[in-house]
Amino acid sequence: MKNITEYILFEMEHNNTPEPAVTVVADLNYDYIYNSGPLESGKEVIISDFTKNLAGAGGLVSCGLAKLGADVYLLTELGEDDEGKLLFEEISGFGVNRDGIKLVKNKKSPFTLIFTEEKEEMPRQVATYPGTSKDFSIDAVDYKKYIARSDLAYSCNYFILRRLQEEIRFVFKFAKNENVFTSYDANAGDGWENEKSLTTLKNRIYPLTDIVFLNEREAYFLTRTEDPVKGIRRVSPESITVVIKLGGRGVLMRHRDKLYSITAFPMREKIRDTIGAGDAFQAAFLYFYLRKFPVEICGILGAANAASTVIHRGGTSGQCGYKDLIKLIKYYQILDMGGGRISIEFLHTVHRY
Repeated sequence: MKNITEYILFEMEHNNTPEPAVTVVADLNYDYIYNSGPLESGKEVIISDFTKNLAGAGGLVSCGLAKLGADVYLLTELGEDDEGKLLFEEISGFGVNRDGIKLVKNKKSPFTLIFTEEKEEMPRQVATYPGTSKDFSIDAVDYKKYIARSDLAYSCNYFILRRLQEEIRFVFKFAKNENVFTSYDANAGDGWENEKSLTTLKNRIYPLTDIVFLNEREAYFLTRTEDPVKGIRRVSPESITVVIKLGGRGVLMRHRDKLYSITAFPMREKIRDTIGAGDAFQAAFLYFYLRKFPVEICGILGAANAASTVIHRGGTSGQCGYKDLIKLIKYYQILDMGGGRISIEFLHTVHRY
């Protein structure tokens, strides 16, 4: 066992690789998060609190990358309605380049309604209006211009961005020809249970994807094994790196032929909600991956960003900037247990971050 906390901090404070550039071809919308009991037919529930937050998996990853210092180009479509105009203005406040965001006349912007209890002891209920996301196509954006100046092309939402489901392979083919990394997160959605619906994902997207993100449930449907260690060896063998997010149990990673397991960061404050935690993980993981940090440190810093996110409402409020992550790491001890196993524990002296 070896304490590697100081090593991580040294790397963060002395790394001089250039800031990465990332093109995100994905979605952007508002989440309306309502604190309430579960909805029931014929009954009225009382909402105790609510928030409106910039969201969409693409939007959250874009904001997380930009907060850390990356140059981010988000390519998407919104309606030229009040929601779309507000999103267009707000995303720039996070430092995301919005030149590739198109406002479409006579179209409505997407949004998501989320009903969740304060402690999230019951599964949250989610309803999404896809709006412009439903027909968003690579034909709408000059993606080659942005990818040619990037280090990574990222996309997501296999079941929501239906046209991109078939088209993203062309984006990734171009990226590979330009020696640009590719990354994909299929995300939640209806269809995981239907093996036929996964054909495009497995046969057309993953073979062109360098970095694959999944959660445990998604990995199960792709491999039909409940053991994530066995599953991660089977998922997308062509990919350089595969990450399976295990929620409160941490994360499992395969980088080339080596496996890593990282425990979650212990929580000092109560969890407000888990919305956007996976996106925060991915933003930090990809940022440090592109800055050539060792893959296990990328996983650790991704987990730290996710831990910060869940103590805030919505997916952007708790995302860390670079200095925020350094400050957070100092309150923990990170132990290399050998064999690719990383354990994260509180320091004996309790601080609040």
